[in-house]
Amino acid sequence: MLENVQQDIRYGIRTLGKNPGFTVIAVLTLALGIGANTAIFSVVENLLLRALPYRQPERLVEIANTYLPQIPRAGLSPGDYADWRRQNASFSEMGAYAEILQGFNLSGEGEAQRVRAAYADAGLFPMLGIRSLVGRSFVPEEDRTGSAPVVILGHRLWQSRYGGDPRLVGRSISLDNQRYTVVGVLPAGLQLSRSADLWMPFGQFNDDLTEHVHHAFVAIARLKPGISLAQARDEVGRLHQQEAIAYPDAPRNFGALVEPIQDAAAARLRTTLLVLFGAVGVVLLIACANLVNLLLVRNATREREVAVRTALGASPWRLIRQLLTESMLLSLFGGALGLLFAVVGLKALLAFVPADLGVLREAGLNGWVLGFTVAICLTAGLACGFLPAVRMLGNNLAGVLKQGSKGSSASGHHRTHNLLVISEIAMALVPLIGAGLLLRSFQRLLEVDPGFRPDHVLAMEIQQARISFAQYNQLSLEGQLEYGRKQARQFEEIAARIRTLPGVKEVGGIDDLPLGTELRQATRFVIEGQPIPDSGGRPIAEFRTVSL
Repeated sequence: MLENVQQDIRYGIRTLGKNPGFTVIAVLTLALGIGANTAIFSVVENLLLRALPYRQPERLVEIANTYLPQIPRAGLSPGDYADWRRQNASFSEMGAYAEILQGFNLSGEGEAQRVRAAYADAGLFPMLGIRSLVGRSFVPEEDRTGSAPVVILGHRLWQSRYGGDPRLVGRSISLDNQRYTVVGVLPAGLQLSRSADLWMPFGQFNDDLTEHVHHAFVAIARLKPGISLAQARDEVGRLHQQEAIAYPDAPRNFGALVEPIQDAAAARLRTTLLVLFGAVGVVLLIACANLVNLLLVRNATREREVAVRTALGASPWRLIRQLLTESMLLSLFGGALGLLFAVVGLKALLAFVPADLGVLREAGLNGWVLGFTVAICLTAGLACGFLPAVRMLGNNLAGVLKQGSKGSSASGHHRTHNLLVISEIAMALVPLIGAGLLLRSFQRLLEVDPGFRPDHVLAMEIQQARISFAQYNQLSLEGQLEYGRKQARQFEEIAARIRTLPGVKEVGGIDDLPLGTELRQATRFVIEGQPIPDSGGRPIAEFRTVSL
């Protein structure tokens, strides 16, 4: 059997080599379809199918608030997290980290550098099974407000600034002119807060850890054995209702959300990726239909060859196997070229991925993606080769020999050919219409007036020295006003120096850029002349602070 297969492969390669034009067109047709599917599947596998690199990820859930319809997913307040962690009976472990990163000026040992810090409690990393590459994780005592200032470095910052020096652990670094002791270094590829350069414990968090107003925390919990997701949702719902009654001044109209951590990680991109995957699947079907058409036309010129082999005693199965071998060779060649297209296309695609979607940058070729590519190559080869082979063997091959021609007319293939052409056109209309609508939507977005002139504008970020919310709240009214005036004077000094630079026409300041994706500040307000509701029922408005 192995010898027969080898013979079929050698004969198939010689046959394809005699028709280089047909072979190149067929391989390129399949390569485009297989390459597109491979590239998109690598992203789908990375985000939707690959298990997160945590300990027992199937038992992990993310707990969040919702504020529908404006905010489908919001964080928990520090007070809610603390109460639910203490009162719940569904979770064996709970951990949390602050969703909003805090900027710091890292100085000393080289030029000053802007870095971003995330905050996590001591239980988060051990619960997820994340072990420090060097040093240790946080300990519970460091979650208390006023604890010693410590920090864990991210792997990227550790390598880029300190050259991966393990002796850095135990030494101190300067952040906003305050010394922090480095207690550990996290491993590369951390899934949480990918933009964070370093991590601090909750004891360094610049807000009250008992308040129920600011929804700043992302909570992750591990289900106890025997506890279902539905049971956990019911309990969190009851705890949320209890919090609303116990703290009437807290914001109202929030809901509670509990979902598997895999679903939470993919929530933003699942629908988009699945639609895109379906679209490239249609492209592969069109490529297969094209190949079937090519094989039908090509086989019409080989009827005399097949008729002679049949007259010499070749069985139908032997002939079908030979024809399928040729289509499989085309498919495998197309798959190999498609892998090259996928690698190049994926690199080009990921170059445009924004920073907040950094999870997509880890997409690439691995065993699962290669297995998927092999599977679609085999499927495409069998599907494309079977119909033309059966159609040719079903023709009157004896009549071909009697005619003494190189092949009969292709009239027997016209019906199949027409059906394939109609199918191709119908399938092509779906992605074409979708692409047209997307291009039209993109064009209209470009035509929207943002309300300001974005041309010839350069944005830079300035991190001023600051105090924590707790320290700010301890100041008298005059002290708070003086603190604000000091910040304003410092900004004006910086702006005045920038105005002297060549080519600078004017300088202004704003706390959050227009059309930015960062979480913005919001406040509750009351309307003059109308009844004043309690604080939890007052409407919310986002605001920005700008310079004159």
